[in-house]
Amino acid sequence: MDQPARGTPQLRMLNTRRVLSAVRDAGEPTRIAELAEMTALTRPTVAQIVAVLEEHGWLERHEPSVATGRPAARYALLQRRFMVFGADAGAHRAVVEVAGLDGRVRARRERRHDRRLGQEMLDLLGEMLQECLAETGLRAATMVAGTVATPGIVDLRTGRITTRHKLGDWTVEEVVDRLGAGTTDVSVENDANLAALAMRSVPDMPPTFLGLQWGQRLGAGIVQDGQLYRGESGAAGEVGSLLTEDPVTGQVRHLEEVVRVSRLPELGGVPEVSAEELLAAAGRGEQGAVEALRHGVAPLVRVVAPICLALDLRVITISGAIARGGPALPEALRDELGRHGAHDVECVLSPFLEDTVVRGAVGHAAESGWQRVLATAPWRSGGPSDEPGVTDR
Repeated sequence: MDQPARGTPQLRMLNTRRVLSAVRDAGEPTRIAELAEMTALTRPTVAQIVAVLEEHGWLERHEPSVATGRPAARYALLQRRFMVFGADAGAHRAVVEVAGLDGRVRARRERRHDRRLGQEMLDLLGEMLQECLAETGLRAATMVAGTVATPGIVDLRTGRITTRHKLGDWTVEEVVDRLGAGTTDVSVENDANLAALAMRSVPDMPPTFLGLQWGQRLGAGIVQDGQLYRGESGAAGEVGSLLTEDPVTGQVRHLEEVVRVSRLPELGGVPEVSAEELLAAAGRGEQGAVEALRHGVAPLVRVVAPICLALDLRVITISGAIARGGPALPEALRDELGRHGAHDVECVLSPFLEDTVVRGAVGHAAESGWQRVLATAPWRSGGPSDEPGVTDR
């Protein structure tokens, strides 16, 4: 591709974005000389860009902490100007978090509830968001992006969200209108997909894996080569909707109804204990509990194993409150997967536990917000920043 001509507005804009990206990547207040080194731009170019960004209130100056010599000022993104929120509209638990573009949470609200998706849920999320803003002293106008996690299939082409009838009903447009307040770029995404995105950030996570979000509901997110695979209609990973025979009742039911975490003991033939007790006993190595847990996860494995084989997946992540169950669960899943032909599949518990979905929502919002920041960054014509970005050193 031809390099842009010297002095063009496009070049000045690109150089500004490069400096902003370097400030973000640094992760801490950074000197102009360091930014010049990171961007391969001349120091005068960076100095002019930083001056413009500071003038517009995008960067904040951190004065030197020592008075000896002539230490240079350092600069960082003014986080409180660019805030995002993530929300998880779970079946019985709603969570809203307000964070900066660095992903650091500034305020959080959590509510247990019995509301269905729709206006009542939107009102609850809106109230929680306002409480977070009040706690931080921020205005709604500082919200540059937000992401709301929802159960069901989110078709981004039509804005339709398909859920089971008992969960309620809403659309992308309704969520955006209620929570966007006309200023915030609000996205709506499937909860299991967001959980998978959160797990993508875990150290040493491979670029391709299957993420199971498992509790009273069941969903999966598929990450291939570091990218979320949604499918043409957004239905990829909606394994909870599959119909299967309940091994206890013999009835044909949705998979997520069969393998609810609370049913693990019943499926394993020990209905007299709770799921927590079963997982604890299996964790202690009690052979009867280990076998019961293996039988309990078998209906799920019968669906997941063919997916692993078809996509050559070697890692499955498990998120939701079930991740508190300890190592017995991934061991049971791994062993049962092997019995169904999916050998050497590593099963990893989410370190975020039941907050995995909201972690993904905040991360998604932060990335969306950052793209909006780059697209609207202020820049000024004329001067050193007209110089070509790559060759001006």
